[in-house]
Amino acid sequence: MLEKFNNELLLLARQYRGWSQSEVAERSGLDQGHYSKIERGLLNAPPQPETLGAIASALNFPVSFFLQNDEISGLPLSVHEAAWRKKASVGATELKKVHAELNLRVMHIRRFLQAVDVKSELPLPRLDAEDMGGADKVAAFMRRAWMIPDGPVPNLTVLCERAGILVIHCKFAANIDGVTMRLRDLPPLIFLNQSAPPDRMRHSLAHELGHLLMHSIPTENMEDEADLFAGELLAPISQVRSDLIGGRITLERLAQLKLYWKISMASLLLKAGRNGFLNSNQSSYLWRQMSARGWRTREPDETQFAIEKPQLYEQILALHERELGYAPSDFGSMLHFSIDDIRSVYGVTGRDGQRRQLRVVD
Repeated sequence: MLEKFNNELLLLARQYRGWSQSEVAERSGLDQGHYSKIERGLLNAPPQPETLGAIASALNFPVSFFLQNDEISGLPLSVHEAAWRKKASVGATELKKVHAELNLRVMHIRRFLQAVDVKSELPLPRLDAEDMGGADKVAAFMRRAWMIPDGPVPNLTVLCERAGILVIHCKFAANIDGVTMRLRDLPPLIFLNQSAPPDRMRHSLAHELGHLLMHSIPTENMEDEADLFAGELLAPISQVRSDLIGGRITLERLAQLKLYWKISMASLLLKAGRNGFLNSNQSSYLWRQMSARGWRTREPDETQFAIEKPQLYEQILALHERELGYAPSDFGSMLHFSIDDIRSVYGVTGRDGQRRQLRVVD
């Protein structure tokens, strides 16, 4: 009998695979009704070892995964979609898969950080947008607090990591751009969709940073505030004004400004319209041109800039693999994750080596 069986982790594993109860039951050789009771914790006793072994084999998770006592977190305050795109609702199946991946990532991060202390050198205050006069004022404050010079933010990912935030790229559904999590026992976490183009990833990172700074509970205006914060942090209107009034605003002009400010053409177009540099007819015409070219979904590759790659989390992974000598099997034992998933999710190649001392990652 399995006294420590955690049925919530069974649900998590199934959602991570994106399977239905009937699919898992069939692959495990079980009656669906019986499997459903196991997953919901409705049996009078934990499942027999051979039953859990069959389920674990079907899901490609080690049995030890289901014997952990980790608490499961709900979805964060928001699942961010870019403001300038038509809102496409995130389906229930996609949300469940995201929920599962985030919880698995959090479980893994807790174990990785047992060997590492993450320190911060930049402030990460809690700020109230209303008290400060608006989210744009919060952005201006943060540019000063982080000593960002006038002009484009050179690398927002580096700044976030210097503030002790773990920035992690994940394989999310196409209409999910970013997710923020702030848990009591972990550094702040920002997860970004690695499939998104660089301009959207950068805006999403700024948007999620806005949530970390301004929003501890849901509010009606939180998404608009986070978008306003992101736009002002990356390209303050006081500095962009001369670029927008310096000539006729065309798609070609927006593409040039994008490469300088490292924000999307769509974001620049929004900024121009909201601040009166375009009248309604001009703005509508340019949005139609963007739509006709398919640029509201993805802007042309020739207008893109280099992606900002996280360094801090990669250093933590590299420390385990290269300095502490963790092979894929060691990662699997520590994370209770299959070797296939270890290689797929973390890109671990592995080598034998002797474990060494704890390391501080700055």
